[in-house]
Amino acid sequence: MHTRLTLRRALAVPVVAVALAGTVLAPAAPIQAAPVDDAVRSNWLGFGYNQDPLYRGRHDIPPGNGEWPDSEFRKLTKRTDYMNPGLVRIMFNRPWFNPSEKVGQYNWDTFQMRNAFRILEHYKKQGTKVVTGMWGLNSPDFYTSPEAATLQADLMRKLVKDKGFTNVVRYNGINEPNNDKGLKYANWVTATANLRAAFDRAGLEPDLIGGPDTAEASIAAQEGDLGSMSVPKANAGTPQNLVWKRVGLTGFSARFYRTPDARGVHWTFQASKNGTDWTDIDVQETAPVKTHATTPWYRVDVSPRAFPDGTKFLRLTMPPVQGIERAVSKVTLFTASGATTDPMNDLALTHSHSSGWTFPGGGTTVQDWWLQSAMDREVAQYEAHFYVHEVDIPGSPPEYPEATLTEAVKQLKEASGGGSVILGETGMKAPGDDPDKDYNFAKEPAQAVRMADLAVQEARAGVDGAMAWCLDGYAEKTSCGMWDHYEPLDPTTLRPWFYTWSLLCRYLPAGTEMYAPPQPTGVRVLKAKLPGDKGWTFVLVNRNSTTARVSITAPTGRIELDKYVYTEGNAPVDSDGFPKAAERLTASFDNGKELSVAANGVAIFTTAS
Repeated sequence: MHTRLTLRRALAVPVVAVALAGTVLAPAAPIQAAPVDDAVRSNWLGFGYNQDPLYRGRHDIPPGNGEWPDSEFRKLTKRTDYMNPGLVRIMFNRPWFNPSEKVGQYNWDTFQMRNAFRILEHYKKQGTKVVTGMWGLNSPDFYTSPEAATLQADLMRKLVKDKGFTNVVRYNGINEPNNDKGLKYANWVTATANLRAAFDRAGLEPDLIGGPDTAEASIAAQEGDLGSMSVPKANAGTPQNLVWKRVGLTGFSARFYRTPDARGVHWTFQASKNGTDWTDIDVQETAPVKTHATTPWYRVDVSPRAFPDGTKFLRLTMPPVQGIERAVSKVTLFTASGATTDPMNDLALTHSHSSGWTFPGGGTTVQDWWLQSAMDREVAQYEAHFYVHEVDIPGSPPEYPEATLTEAVKQLKEASGGGSVILGETGMKAPGDDPDKDYNFAKEPAQAVRMADLAVQEARAGVDGAMAWCLDGYAEKTSCGMWDHYEPLDPTTLRPWFYTWSLLCRYLPAGTEMYAPPQPTGVRVLKAKLPGDKGWTFVLVNRNSTTARVSITAPTGRIELDKYVYTEGNAPVDSDGFPKAAERLTASFDNGKELSVAANGVAIFTTAS
């Protein structure tokens, strides 16, 4: 039986994001990676991709009824077999198996379902894990009904029980329930409870249920801090305050975010010995730092220049400021015996507070769905979608995702007691809006470097797996893939980012131990100890305009590695268009070994075949 457990995030000072450099320069000398203490605390499940199971190619190839032709299916699976993904996300549409929209009346023999079954069967033979869910079901009334849960449980019973697709390891509900569907977190909780009951009736394990499958690109607005307390614009016309009580207070530090701009004084601090008589505290503030999001916020850190002796109470006041939303991310209270951080997940650690505080976005009882689901222990695995703004917001620094995800993952794992954190969709956020998003960037040579850069940052941040958007396009208009499903499946149609993403899927398999050594400016570095006796993989991504050199230290002994390289104009391939090693190296990294990566390029070194 599932039991909901509410757990406050542990009181720990969150990782402070380092200010992002505005200029990218080549390093003057190699930086040696630390041999110890750079381990990433992840339970690695692998890189993969989102896949539309439908065939959208030439219909003059038999059978011509919408099903995958044998010849084209062999070409498809030759590519996916080479990639050897750790995870694949395949979503279902209700009309594929329930065109009547009457729950319990199903047609499992439509061409769409035959296509999906065929692909799932192949992945089962390959040992590839699949996560799934459903598009649509967006009506709040139906979504929260027991009938909707029965529909989804019947689908999973067909897949797991009847068809034997035991490689389908997670069902994440509907796609992005927090994204313009009129749904609230309480609706998701109700729908998830219904799913557990329906899965139980269908003889399915409740641990198959994951989620919340939410859109989370916006977490970059507060640099991955998923929990904070805000004075929204609606409440900004009256003063709002928080009071903390600690005997023997000697100081404090606080982090704030505000939007839409950085103007004005937006908070004051006061100290008191008795909770009645208050003395203003002279504070110092860091310069506002703009975050990287569609709606950016500004970060400010605050600390006292001096602190009154004998203080027992600390009061924070947000004075009236029209048109500005202000959020307090965390407050650390210092005493002679140590420090305690209030992560502002709620108001439980405050002595008193006014009534105008909410979570950012206006939720009075629920903060970020991803974090809230982890605090409530609603599901077995915490999966969401994270896109970065390098393409759609020009000037966004490519290095910001690591700090954002490091903070988010830490909070999620602390809240959930170590649950897996998965990115069910990841990639570059496309300019424009559905259904007319512009995916032309997916064709660019730079996409190969961008996606490798993002992948390294995600692995270093501690995520347990990530699935790119997407394999070969999605639906009719979404040309997001490593090739386009309307084009012939020959080597010339492979796009540049297939090169790097396929290598990352192939040579960072499930069970890999990740290490995050120091990095030169503009260079991303990942060390990876492969499972069993497969050896090591090292990944270097260089966003500089000159060659970079990095010294890697790892207890490898003497090993042989293949070196794969990608730059625009230099990406060796075989006759299938698959990556081909540029050279073979023999080396020991026990005492450090210098590796190089070309300007605006990727280099992957691996002992695996």
